[in-house]
Amino acid sequence: MLVVGIFGSACCKVMVEEYPEGEEASFVALVDGENALLLILLKTINELGMGIRGPILVNGWVLSVTYLDSTVSILVLRPIILPTIEGTAVEGCKFVGSLYAGLVIEKKSWMPKLTDLEI
Repeated sequence: MLVVGIFGSACCKVMVEEYPEGEEASFVALVDGENALLLILLKTINELGMGIRGPILVNGWVLSVTYLDSTVSILVLRPIILPTIEGTAVEGCKFVGSLYAGLVIEKKSWMPKLTDLEI
């Protein structure tokens, strides 16, 4: 898309604000409009081989994460998931369904950084 210029002049520059190093993870929660329940916490695998040599998978693979405990869940629920639910309600659109948060668990601090959010 960027090479062909589908988006016109918007394709001229790309800015990366931050590149957090760490483990990629996915957080999926069920939302009833007011509350969220952790459905599953997954580790995202994007390469088919070892390290960065393997081909990148389009949709990625996910495996159950055992080292990400309830502490990480709280660090995702309170600052990311719950404000999202509250924000949609304030805007007059109570969200009910599943909420996906793509994360990087930083290598140094073990704090989750949000990379994408899908509702």
